[in-house]
Amino acid sequence: MRRVLMCATVVAIYFATGCQPAPAKRYPIQGEVIGVDAARKMLTVKHGDVPGLMAAMTMGYEVADEKEIASLKPGDKISAELVVSDNVGRLEHIVLVSHASDNTSPPQPK
Repeated sequence: MRRVLMCATVVAIYFATGCQPAPAKRYPIQGEVIGVDAARKMLTVKHGDVPGLMAAMTMGYEVADEKEIASLKPGDKISAELVVSDNVGRLEHIVLVSHASDNTSPPQPK
């Protein structure tokens, strides 16, 4: 009985550790906002190459926190962190670099 219990424990540990998702990879991106859908927590961004991941393109991304996109408008320039896990990407740490209307930098915090 003890041997069966030990084997069952080893098998359980094997499956528990073997089924762990791969750690998320993080990539800095810079781009232009093309569309904002705060209700769906989606941001469409035209961005440059993401070395080691993809060529420049326009693509919709889920955002981790919809509050980060509430004030964004098409044409705004942003920087963000693209977080990719299980072949799904989302944007985090979105920062407004310049407004579309006047292409000026936003005020810096004091």
